Amino acid sequence: MRRKSPYHSTIQKPVFTLGLILCVLMILIGSPANSQVTKLDKSERDSLAAIPYPYVLPIFGGKIREKGIDFPHPLGIMVNYIYQESKFDLENPAIGLGDLDLVGIDFVDFKTVQNQTNIINVRADAWVFPFLNLYGIYARSESRSDIQIGVPLNIEVEGNPSGETWGFGGVVAYGIGNYFAAANLNYSWTDVSSLSDPVQGIVSSLRIGRNIELGRRNRSFIPTIGIQHQRITQDSGGELPISTIFSKFDQDNLDDLKAQIADEAMNWYDDLSIPQKLVVDRLVTALDNWLAGRDLGSTPLRYRFDKVPVGEWSFQVGFQYNHNKHWWYRLETGFGPGRFQLMTSINYRFGI
Repeated sequence: MRRKSPYHSTIQKPVFTLGLILCVLMILIGSPANSQVTKLDKSERDSLAAIPYPYVLPIFGGKIREKGIDFPHPLGIMVNYIYQESKFDLENPAIGLGDLDLVGIDFVDFKTVQNQTNIINVRADAWVFPFLNLYGIYARSESRSDIQIGVPLNIEVEGNPSGETWGFGGVVAYGIGNYFAAANLNYSWTDVSSLSDPVQGIVSSLRIGRNIELGRRNRSFIPTIGIQHQRITQDSGGELPISTIFSKFDQDNLDDLKAQIADEAMNWYDDLSIPQKLVVDRLVTALDNWLAGRDLGSTPLRYRFDKVPVGEWSFQVGFQYNHNKHWWYRLETGFGPGRFQLMTSINYRFGI
């Protein structure tokens, strides 16, 4: 039986509390919190206040317009490209070959895993209130994972899984003058080709920034800094043929493994339980048949492990250029223990 993931407790209290405080402030103050609100002089405000607000969203948008305050179009379609590097440790590994039950293989030395992912992300959003943005996410990803295995195999296993992601989230923002703060929280689930169950994730972040006008109305440059926390389900499992998992395993590796088992000085095999010895013996036989050409390597190897990130926090630095009320462009990088991320995005905004 698979153990229950600790994932259900991952919502970060500081970000959630800040978001709640900002919501209360917006309700009490009744002022717009959108970080892209345009600062106008008195004549521009009077002229704007005389024009009826033409869109359904955000709610209370008409009342904000009556105060002579301009803000972005409420709806948006954003396309992001994200490159991400992450490191994690494999803990509590277990395997099963053929019809054998899963057996723990804590005697195998797994090194820290290096993972590289390329993601194309499409996000549709709406400012429901001047201070609250809700959005949905769809993404496709391609990854490469390099798994270094020490004793007793001494090989590298390379994985190239693909994924499809769905998710949703929200942003609570508050601005004072040209400065603003935004708290983001989203939930997603990803179907990964090499895993049997979806990977669930929660990302929370807090950013502060400044809107710098560039000499023309609705054209601005916006630097931001912030922190981000990303947490995913840790327990994972799946099934792949041994020819895929051991694609870099050769006859020299197999001879070395057999020598370790036969050598009385190599006590790792002698210390195994009977179920562990059974799965090792069957794996050796399957690898022997495959390398000798007697089997195509289609024998399924089932696996389960806990994927523990080296770090979950990162420091974010970003820059956004607003060309006009319709087109926005953004570049952001994030870095922290065991993590690196680079994101570029194009955002088209409109109203109905």
